[in-house]
Amino acid sequence: MKAFVPVVVFASVAIGLVNAAVVDDSDSASESFAPETCSGPNARIEPPAGAIVVDATGDYDGSYVSMSEGVKTLDVTTTDAQTIFVMPGIYEEQVFIPKLSGALVIQGSTCDATSYVDNEVTITQATAQKDLPREVTKGRNDLTSTMRFKPNNVKVYNINIANTAGNVGQAVAATVDGTGYGFYGCNFTGYQDTLYANKGRQLYAKSYISGAVDFVFGSTAAAWFEDCDIETIGKGCITANGRNSEENPSYYVFNNARVFGSNPAGSSYLGRPWRPFARVVWQNSELSDVINPLGWSAWDATSSTNDVHFREFKNTGAGAPTDERVEFSLELKKAVDITEILGEDYESEWWVDTDYL
Repeated sequence: MKAFVPVVVFASVAIGLVNAAVVDDSDSASESFAPETCSGPNARIEPPAGAIVVDATGDYDGSYVSMSEGVKTLDVTTTDAQTIFVMPGIYEEQVFIPKLSGALVIQGSTCDATSYVDNEVTITQATAQKDLPREVTKGRNDLTSTMRFKPNNVKVYNINIANTAGNVGQAVAATVDGTGYGFYGCNFTGYQDTLYANKGRQLYAKSYISGAVDFVFGSTAAAWFEDCDIETIGKGCITANGRNSEENPSYYVFNNARVFGSNPAGSSYLGRPWRPFARVVWQNSELSDVINPLGWSAWDATSSTNDVHFREFKNTGAGAPTDERVEFSLELKKAVDITEILGEDYESEWWVDTDYL
């Protein structure tokens, strides 16, 4: 296999292969993750009225001890918005959220909802494609996901989503396969194919994403990443956009991001084209020396780059100079406006929380 070249399979609706197991031995879920007393406008430590409550300890009256159990109680027919509030803890499970008729909020307990730094809820597991039966040929990326989102109109706050399989091939943390998504103060951790930003309009704000190989990827999503920390942990490309035609709406824009890494200088790239019309922009962002001076990579030695749209605008840092960039990337004369990605009326959209912009 060529260096950091994945075999990516399109998502499909499927049932996860790993059963839920909540880590709560020795009261770790209640003690290790119990916050100090906190209050104020940014604290989110009490479930709102009517919320479905998930609590690893089971201490909260009427709660469910796993995310999967809580999700099963969602009413798929109501058009009313529903809320899942998750108490502090580590939840080892794969979670599948089905299509719903109404909107959904998922809120993790935290003393500071404005950032991912103080998050107290982690959903994690370690399934990779290598672990799946050979006879399973469809939706293999989906089946590795820690969390799979299928509804439309979803807001997620202060949740850590991890796939800890490591450097063993495709292993997704989150699959986002609907439209109208806002992730706020969230943490996505993986190695290859961490975040499957696949479909519809999506917003990621004040969040963290880590990985090494193609760790932000997808087919048709128009996604805006605002004020996010992007950490590379191995050789590879950050993005692998799958836009396959001029008509495909897929577009990734990273605005005010910070890119840094633990891997050697020059061993990461801003992206490579999963499909021929890939479209990605990095703007107003701080790029450390982990970014190779070439900036971008081809998918392989034979794939065409004639139709890719790889652009940069006013980035800073040791990895930002563009004088050695590949010939198929260009500098923009002005920044991409958020309305190009989320729409002219994005501020009035239910799933867009402008407090994070």
